[in-house]
Amino acid sequence: MHSSNQIFEPITQHSFQDEALLRLALTHSSCDRATGDNQRLEFLGDAVLDLVIAETLYQKFPQADEGTLDRSRASIVNGKSLARVARSNDLGKYLEVSEAHRQHQAEPSKAMLEDALEALIGAVYLDAGLDAARQAIRQLFGDQIEAIELTASSQNPKGKLQEWSQKHHAGEVPRYQELPAEGPDHDRHYNAAVFLGDKELGRGTGSSKKTAEANAAQAALKHLESFNS
Repeated sequence: MHSSNQIFEPITQHSFQDEALLRLALTHSSCDRATGDNQRLEFLGDAVLDLVIAETLYQKFPQADEGTLDRSRASIVNGKSLARVARSNDLGKYLEVSEAHRQHQAEPSKAMLEDALEALIGAVYLDAGLDAARQAIRQLFGDQIEAIELTASSQNPKGKLQEWSQKHHAGEVPRYQELPAEGPDHDRHYNAAVFLGDKELGRGTGSSKKTAEANAAQAALKHLESFNS
């Protein structure tokens, strides 16, 4: 039973002490209100979500390396995943948009749903701290976290690819090439390609050069699996 000064929010399963935070999280920028919209909360919620998912995977897979954890996090914290979670929880029916925007677009877009979900997470964090946000995130994304299973090849794709190349190409080992990085200095995305001889086997992107190479190896392994299946 929730006390009278709390507002229970069904998507995050959180009881808000500060109802204004909840209203703000569900206010789209088209409303143009003096009290603001959910964009700042979305910025905060995005960071909190990244932290909690990274922490959860770090604890769940103590033997996994950086690249494996990065790929696993990306499989959960991406636009498609966020929109799916938002839609499965009927977030769209709670989101406040202007009448003009609703006439132009009757249903909330994928981007609007992603932003609102992250804004809700940001609001929970401000309302009750990291433990409450952690609980909400693990409730929302628990099924996806549980579904992640790491095989030997996914944990060490560079090693797996090298084993394959040495076995099938007379001891030859893969060669990794750094590609131009993208994004601002505070949010750099590194790119790499992997070659066997002069033939490119795959490309990868990551938050570090090491992760980009691991993702390139993983892409190469997937290509080889599909080729040989």
